[in-house]
Amino acid sequence: MRTKRIAAVLLAAGTSSRFGEEDKLMAELRGKPVAAHTLETIASMAFAELIAVVRPIEMAPVIHRKLDRRGYTILVNDQPEDGISGSIVRAVEHVMPNNKIRGILICLADMPDVPPSHYNRICLAAEDIRSVVASTDGFSSSPPAFIGRKHFPELLALKGDQGARALLSHGIQIETTGAILHDIDTPEDLTGGRAVTPA
Repeated sequence: MRTKRIAAVLLAAGTSSRFGEEDKLMAELRGKPVAAHTLETIASMAFAELIAVVRPIEMAPVIHRKLDRRGYTILVNDQPEDGISGSIVRAVEHVMPNNKIRGILICLADMPDVPPSHYNRICLAAEDIRSVVASTDGFSSSPPAFIGRKHFPELLALKGDQGARALLSHGIQIETTGAILHDIDTPEDLTGGRAVTPA
């Protein structure tokens, strides 16, 4: 499926509970915040709409500014402690009225090393509104993932922090390396033990 029929949904409302005091999405990686790598890669592609689900602006002012500059529609999740499902529900509710959008590409802001080529592979594997296409490292299914419009009612019923994992496990699996699907949960994930400084 062409990216122009797909809304990219960047999930960036997590509480960073395992990262410590700092916001992991603002921790510096290769000269810029973790989230900046992901949001810039996605913004470089021709999606129907760029959507980001984030914490309230007073909790994440820098991310709000960067997203606004890159043309994202910003949706606020004011209950991030409820888990990833709340963010997915907000994004689906936003997209549903637009019948031109055939599905969503769910992307995680704490996965800074996913290249445009992998996002493209997922979109190209999606045939229609019934498609579900997940990433895999050969062991488990994860985002980035495409979920077709037919599954939106199922997504609206999600609860908790499992997200759409059950749905993804039954979809087409696009295999890539663990390095590409690596996500940032702790300072060690980011630095290999070096100190982390917020950007």
